[in-house]
Amino acid sequence: MRGGRAAAAPGVLLAALLVLGAAACSTAVPGAGRAAAPVVTDAPVVTGAPGTTGPPPGPRSALDADVVDDECLLDAVAFSALLGEPVLPPEQTAVTRADGSRPTSCVATSTGGEPLAAINVYATRTGTPADFVRAAPPQGRRELSGVGEAASLVDTAPGVTLQLAGPRYVVTVAVLDGAPSDDAWRAAARAALAALPD
Repeated sequence: MRGGRAAAAPGVLLAALLVLGAAACSTAVPGAGRAAAPVVTDAPVVTGAPGTTGPPPGPRSALDADVVDDECLLDAVAFSALLGEPVLPPEQTAVTRADGSRPTSCVATSTGGEPLAAINVYATRTGTPADFVRAAPPQGRRELSGVGEAASLVDTAPGVTLQLAGPRYVVTVAVLDGAPSDDAWRAAARAALAALPD
């Protein structure tokens, strides 16, 4: 048991992380993110209160997923610093959904193979990434100052997700369990932004 939560099967944890990242490679190095051909998706995006998915009504843009080939914007050292425990080198992972789509996430796992965190990178269909992050419903969310064009931490049932706006992309970093400090979140956010492609 980690952080007071009951242990679950790794597949269940991975699915939870991918849902969070839609709100989650070989060893990555800074700047390893590569632009990909955009894949348009209407996949749910974690946006606010626990259990809430999909863009809320109003000005918040829908997102295009899988817009970079390698979403591993943090390496094992950076993930370990964020999570406060050692992790294996993160891997770009695809999961087949019921509709046949295969969205990807960069997933960090414990040394025992348990998924702990995931990164996803999105493009907004309208507006800017900062507009998207700022338009999130206020319930279950708080601003994280001092990083990116806009950043917020969103509480969800499985854990906390960082929604981070860079100049071109929205980055989500979903943590399944635990509560990283704001300084740890800022360090991870800066590293992720630095690794994004131009």
